[in-house]
Amino acid sequence: MLIEAIAAGLLGAALLWLVVQPILFPASAVPRPDLEPIDPEETPRGRALLALKEIEFDRATGKLSETDYTELSARYSAAAVATLEPGAEGPAATEPPASTPASAAAAVGGLHCLTHGPRPEADAKFCDECGVGLVTAAGTCAACDAAIPADAAFCPGCGARLR
Repeated sequence: MLIEAIAAGLLGAALLWLVVQPILFPASAVPRPDLEPIDPEETPRGRALLALKEIEFDRATGKLSETDYTELSARYSAAAVATLEPGAEGPAATEPPASTPASAAAAVGGLHCLTHGPRPEADAKFCDECGVGLVTAAGTCAACDAAIPADAAFCPGCGARLR
C-alpha cells in the first residue's frame, strides 16, 4: 500500500511538472524549424501550372475560345518555364492576366457582374466568382430579361441577387 502511494505520488508529480514547466519556463522551449513542406501550389511555378490546368479545363468545357486558349496557354507556359530558370521569380505567374479578348468582348456588349465587372461567358446567368445574377449591357437580368433599376439589389422579375 505504501509503495502504491509513493508510485502514485511520483507519477502525479511528474505529470504536474509536465503541465507546469511550459508555463514557468517559456523561454526554455527550443524553437523548431518548420518541418512541413511548402505546398507546390504556393510557389510561382505551381500557380502557373495550376492556371494551365484551369485553362485546359475551361477550353474542354467550352468556356474558352481557341484564340483565348492559345494566348493564355502561351502566357502561363512562359511563366512556368521562367520559374525553372535559376534565380528567376516568375512575376508573370503571380499576376493575373491583364486583359483577354473575351473580357474585352464582354465589356462591349456582353454580360457583367455589378461587383466584378464584365464576364467572358456568353451564356452565363450568374457570376462565376461571387454567384450573383448578371446584368446585360442594356440593363436587363440575364436570367429572366426583366429591366433592372439602378439601385436594385435583387431582380424584380426572378429575385436573383444582383449585389
